[in-house]
Amino acid sequence: MRNKIKILLLALAFMSACAKKEQPREKLFPVRVSVLLPKSISSIITLAGTVDSKIHTWVSSPVEGSVSSLNVIEGNNVNAGEILCYIMPVDQQNLLGQAQADYEQTKMAYEKAFEQKKDELAKKLDEAKERLESARKLYQPIPVASPVEGTVISKNIEIGSNVSVKQPLIEIASLKQLIIKSAVSEEYISRIKLGQTVKVKIHSIGDSVFTGKISVITPGVRTETRTADIEVSILYDKRVKPGMTATLEIVVAQKQNALVVPQDILIIKPNGEKYVFIAEEDKAKMVKITTGIESNTEVEVTSGLKEGDKVVILGQENLKEGVKIKLPEIKKGEE
Repeated sequence: MRNKIKILLLALAFMSACAKKEQPREKLFPVRVSVLLPKSISSIITLAGTVDSKIHTWVSSPVEGSVSSLNVIEGNNVNAGEILCYIMPVDQQNLLGQAQADYEQTKMAYEKAFEQKKDELAKKLDEAKERLESARKLYQPIPVASPVEGTVISKNIEIGSNVSVKQPLIEIASLKQLIIKSAVSEEYISRIKLGQTVKVKIHSIGDSVFTGKISVITPGVRTETRTADIEVSILYDKRVKPGMTATLEIVVAQKQNALVVPQDILIIKPNGEKYVFIAEEDKAKMVKITTGIESNTEVEVTSGLKEGDKVVILGQENLKEGVKIKLPEIKKGEE
């Protein structure tokens, strides 16, 4: 009897031990956290632009005619008032041609006339000769001068080219006063100002970065694009030429000593509410937050978190409120 009791007790003890071994252990979720510390954040817009010159003009023909001489080629530096080319006006050409024809016709008639008519034709021949000499004196090319100091960028003419009144002939720009022309959305117009520093990248010059300043903000907005034109002045660099494409980076919002978290850790509900997970002792806690300034990768937290909070920055996609977490490492200020 005693042996049976001992066997029963041993069996119960064995079953109890097995039950304890089979009881599942609570799962730990490995995460990585960052201690929330104040830092600066900037919101930057990127705009496309085109290099131009502050002084940029096309010199046009003052008359209809033909190019009788051309004094410049692309790349030449010119002074204000320097003669670029000469245009022979078409009306002077017509006047000379008519005078020449009248003279030849009168001369031929004189030579063929009878003696009694030569006296009368001699007077007409003298008058025709005077008109021809007068037309020859008027037959002078008109000089076309540069209105500004600069560099010849391009030209649309050669010697002998026929041109019309106000036809663009020669393009001149000052390479020492360069600007970037761009347009900014009306959403950001009130967030930029004259004299503001701008980071400029010229695509064809590789990784070179230039510093510019906003020099012009047009007062009106284009209705078709809802943008305002701006100009950014940059210092002279011989590598930069009008017509090159550029990228502008402009700060439209900035804050020092802000609480900032990575954008990709935000949990956004269908109603737009935003949450993040923080670590409280060994458990995960979901916290509702409001946000402010956004950069390309980060966002300012304006409420819901405080300095020193341990924000989960890796592994948050597997968490739920109150689950136990495993913290392999805590690095202050790490993002």
